[in-house]
Amino acid sequence: MRLFLYLSCLALPCFASLTEALVNGEKKVDVMLYGDLSSSGNGGYYRNNLLGSSKFVGNAGYINTQIGLEYKSKFFYNFRAKVSFRAAYSIISPNDGSRKDFFNNATTDVLGDSSVAMGASYLEYYDGDTSVKAGRIDVISPWINNLIDGLWVRNGSLGDFMLEGIWAYSYGRVAYYEISPFRSLKDYGWFNFNIHNYISGAKGDMQKATYVTLLLNFMPDVFIGIGARGHGNINLTNNMSLMIDGGFAFSIEDKVDNRSFRTNTFLADIKANLSYRALDVSAGYVLTGSSGMGSLGILGVGGGFDSDISRTFYTNIQPFFIWGGRAIKFGRNANLIYASGKISLFNNNLRLYAAYGITFFNGSPLYGGNATGIIQNELNVFADFKLSNVLSVLAHFSSTNFGKNVPNGIELNGGVRIKF
Repeated sequence: MRLFLYLSCLALPCFASLTEALVNGEKKVDVMLYGDLSSSGNGGYYRNNLLGSSKFVGNAGYINTQIGLEYKSKFFYNFRAKVSFRAAYSIISPNDGSRKDFFNNATTDVLGDSSVAMGASYLEYYDGDTSVKAGRIDVISPWINNLIDGLWVRNGSLGDFMLEGIWAYSYGRVAYYEISPFRSLKDYGWFNFNIHNYISGAKGDMQKATYVTLLLNFMPDVFIGIGARGHGNINLTNNMSLMIDGGFAFSIEDKVDNRSFRTNTFLADIKANLSYRALDVSAGYVLTGSSGMGSLGILGVGGGFDSDISRTFYTNIQPFFIWGGRAIKFGRNANLIYASGKISLFNNNLRLYAAYGITFFNGSPLYGGNATGIIQNELNVFADFKLSNVLSVLAHFSSTNFGKNVPNGIELNGGVRIKF
């Protein structure tokens, strides 16, 4: 056993001493002044799924201060651990406006609404072929844009294949733009299994590799989802490449359980992306069935959005911010046509992202009610300007318009962050 551990530590950047692995761990702190202002018609709480999660859309505004703490140890042989926390305190919050994004779980009469939550925190095992994370995990998947409490396993020992399994028993968000309660996925939880076949490029390279994925998503007594995804990359010149990404998934709904939809449905998407040095430009199309995305969207289809947009840009199913894109996420028989792009300037000190799309859809119990023939346009813009090694300014702008019987409005949020 000792010989195995010794050989493992030679192959990995790890320590044979637990003390050294802990002392040499990575420590991160960020302090932020953050604000949000939104204005919208047809305001109210809109459900995000059939499990009880909802989001307020309407007129609101607030300013809060935040602190985030993160620690990740170095590997002790094949194991390491990560723990993180985030706290937000409302400074200005008329009519409890901050509660649309920050779950109030630590109210005080002095500071007003307060939110404190554990962020991504897990124990990880890695031996060069197999990776196992258990705990509260930030999974990289086009089917998840939340943190999950559960298990994430990947194995790459079978030649050109990578096997992946995910199990989640609850989900929620802990980020500078939202702290939400974690909600149970009931009974047995949510499962995802993938077989990735890498045809060319490095395993795990979401941008430059070419691969095909077979997938299975399911929640017992709720739904079974099956499908496939493909990703291809062609180098046109030394500095330019063309990427194609797309897929199809079919959801067989239970139809009886109150957490499932009443008709089976599907989700199909395709996009092309042209990369030239630090510039990426994409155009894409997304189509959903008679129940919209149905139970396929329980954990947030699209790969979502985070401050490191490059992590999700090349494989996301839809391009909008986590708090946006409600028409394609929740509309029935939805058709989305969109263009998006990102660019890094000034030695990556300024990062810009933009997406614009038009969605044609019918209303659903989650969005739009019984209305049909709805058209809604949406614009999302993000900027991250690094002023120094520790100081940066972030801003998001989103706007929806032209939709009838659904909220049309604008939202502007962002802040100043010190990170060290």
